[in-house]
Amino acid sequence: MSESNLISKEISQRKQKVLDHSDYRYLRIVQQNNGGSVTLDANGGQESTFQIPASQVFNLSRSYFRFTEEQAANVGANNFVYRFCDLVPHFQRLTIMTQKGQVIICEIPDCHQYTKAVLRHETRLDEMLGNDSPADDVGIYSGLIPPQNSLISYTDIPGGAASVAGLEGDISAALASIATNGVIRTSGGVAKNGFLEPKYHIRNTTTNTKLKIHNRLPLSLFKNTICAMDKNRYFGDIIEIRVTWSETANIYFCARTTAKSTPVVPPANLDITSLEFHLCTENNPVIVQDMKTKFANGGFVDHIPYLYNSKQTKTGTLQHIELDINRSQGSHIQKILWFPSNVAKDQGVRYYHALGEQYPDGAAASTGATDILDFNPLINGNPIYSSSVKQRVGTAVFNEPYFLQRNRMKGNCITSVDDYNHNFVWYQDWTDPNPFWMKPLDRFDPDVYIDGYPLTEPVKYEIDINFGNAAATRIHYIYAVVLRELTVNQTEIVMR
Repeated sequence: MSESNLISKEISQRKQKVLDHSDYRYLRIVQQNNGGSVTLDANGGQESTFQIPASQVFNLSRSYFRFTEEQAANVGANNFVYRFCDLVPHFQRLTIMTQKGQVIICEIPDCHQYTKAVLRHETRLDEMLGNDSPADDVGIYSGLIPPQNSLISYTDIPGGAASVAGLEGDISAALASIATNGVIRTSGGVAKNGFLEPKYHIRNTTTNTKLKIHNRLPLSLFKNTICAMDKNRYFGDIIEIRVTWSETANIYFCARTTAKSTPVVPPANLDITSLEFHLCTENNPVIVQDMKTKFANGGFVDHIPYLYNSKQTKTGTLQHIELDINRSQGSHIQKILWFPSNVAKDQGVRYYHALGEQYPDGAAASTGATDILDFNPLINGNPIYSSSVKQRVGTAVFNEPYFLQRNRMKGNCITSVDDYNHNFVWYQDWTDPNPFWMKPLDRFDPDVYIDGYPLTEPVKYEIDINFGNAAATRIHYIYAVVLRELTVNQTEIVMR
C-alpha cells in the first residue's frame, strides 16, 4: 500500500498511545476563622482566609467560592433591594500567597471595580448566555446574567391587541411587548440592546423584603491573573487565599420603583452564610505523581499575569493620568486598562464608568458637558496614535474609541457602540490581536509562549483626557497586566 494512502480507523493496527486526562474532584475548605459565616457592614474590611493543603495538586481556574447572602433586616417600606450583578461586588481585595515567605502570587486591589470593568469586555458572549439567571432564593449567581426578561414574559397575544381589528394590530402589539425589556443600566436608563446586554441588577419583587442570593463564584472571573489560567499547580507549600470583604453599599442599594429613585434607608448589614471554598483537585495518580516528580527534580518555571494598579482622582477640563512600570515588576506588559469612574457613589452610579456625562448623585440628572471629548495615550512621551482619539467634536459624535477597539471585542459581551460608550474601558493590548471570538475559552499550554510589550526599559504610560467642562471630575483606575516569572521548587518559591 502506498505511504500516501490513508488507513481506515477500523482496520488500522498501529500502536495506540495512552492519553491521561485529568480526574478533577472538589475539596471543600472552610475559612480559618468564623466557621461558615461572616457579617458585612457599612465599613467593610472583614477578612476570610482559606488554606490550600501543601499536598494537593490543584487547578485554580476551576475552583470556586460558594456562599449565600441576605440582608440582616428588611429594607423599609416602599423600598426594593437592587443587587449589582455584572461584577464581583463582595470582594474589596483578593490576595493569594504562599505561607512560607509570604510570596504574593495574585493580588487584586479594588477587586469590585476591576471585575466591573473587565467582565463585560473579557467574557465570551456564548459563555454569558449560558449562565443562570438567579432571583430571590432561586438559581445560582456565577457571573454575568443573560437578559432573559425580553422574551420570557411574552406568552400570548398582549392585552389590548384583541380590540384592534385585523392581524396587523395583533402583530404590532406583540412586537411592542417583545421590544420591552427589563435590563436597566447603571445610570437608570434602559439597555438599547436588551436581547444581548447582560443585566446590571438583581431586584426583589416585593418592597420591604430581603433578597437572598446563592453564589458560586469561579476564580476564572478574576481575569488576567493566575486565577484565570486553566492549569494544574503544585507548590509543596500551604497556599493562603485571603478575601477582604466589601462594604454593603458596594454590593446592593435600596430604592423605590426605579434604580434612580431616592432611597429611604441606607443598606442594612449583609449576612454571608454557608461560606466555603471548593478547591478543584487533580486525582489522576499518573498526573499527580508526574507533578510531584517534576517538583522534586528541578521544579517549575512559569510566566503568570500579575496586576499593578493606580487610582487617581482628577478635576478640570484637561486631566492627565500616568502609570510607571519597570523591569523589576515583570518581563512584559500584556495589557493596560483604563476606565474613568463616577466620583459620586450613590446607588446605581457607584459603578458608572462611561464616556458620557457624570452624575452628582444617584437620583439626579447628569451634569451637562462633563463628558469625555477626546483622549491621547502616550508611551514614554510618544503618542501612540497620530492624533487624539476623538469621541465628540462640538455636536458631532465620532465614536473613535469604539471603532479602534471593535475588532478586539468581537465575540465578547459588548455588542454595540452604545453598549461600549456606557461600559467604557480603554484597552492598550499587546497580546494576540485576533478578535475575542477566535480565542478559545481555555488556551492549551498557555505558558509555552510569552506575549506582550517587552520591558527592556522603564515604561511611562500616560493619557491626556479632554473634557467639555472644568467641573468634570473622575476617579481614574489604571491596571497594568504584567508577566512575571514564577519559580517553584523544593528550595524556593520566587516571583521575578
